[in-house]
Amino acid sequence: MEIRLLGAVEFWVGDRQLDLGPRKQRLALGILALNVNKYTPVSRLVDLTWPDSPPRTAEHAIHVRISALRAVLTGARADGVELITRGSTYILRADPLCVDIHRFRALVASARAEALDLDKAALLRRALDLWRGAPLADVATPEMADQLCRGLEEARLAAIEECLEVELRIGRHHELISELTELVAENPFRQRLTATLMLALYRAGRTPDALRAYQLARRRIISEFGIDTGRELRQLEKAILRTDPALDPSTMPTPR
Repeated sequence: MEIRLLGAVEFWVGDRQLDLGPRKQRLALGILALNVNKYTPVSRLVDLTWPDSPPRTAEHAIHVRISALRAVLTGARADGVELITRGSTYILRADPLCVDIHRFRALVASARAEALDLDKAALLRRALDLWRGAPLADVATPEMADQLCRGLEEARLAAIEECLEVELRIGRHHELISELTELVAENPFRQRLTATLMLALYRAGRTPDALRAYQLARRRIISEFGIDTGRELRQLEKAILRTDPALDPSTMPTPR
């Protein structure tokens, strides 16, 4: 049994996807799954469903949607998941790890506790593979999703950076260049990604490309913010220019 929020809101029992009904009904499930095992007031569901001007019948409409979701779960025999009403609140009782957002965070935490890079990289890749798109993509506006999932996109990018740094330490520099080039183009001001791309290019024998990656990043940052690149990135450029032996993968930790 799996509740998916990283992308469209979906509920799977085995290999069968449940029909969760219309958008606002799926949104209600998404909100409750984000707060799994915590009580959510009806008023909170109303405010998120109708952020501008809720109708007079808003609370009744929420009750109807929750009842419909409960019927879907009961009919599907989704063991271990229960929608409970307590006064003017609702709670989704379930193992948090059946919700992909909570499983993502747990896998990242497990990866950070691992001592071996191979195991660390495998766990981070498992965590990142859970992402099918923007959180709550089919039920919430980007502003609402940001409000509900604050910090989650930053957590994803940090996990990507960590994963690529670990895989670079393992020696996968050739394989990572294409992925890193795309990520740097999408996130031109994340200097940690630029540093990893520079080091991957350098270790792949592409020193001129590594230096060009630095100059491109520097021009973008100066143009956008009027400041130079960070100290670590500048030091990495100097190390590449002098072919510093410390850049060998066995001696140098990836710059942060």
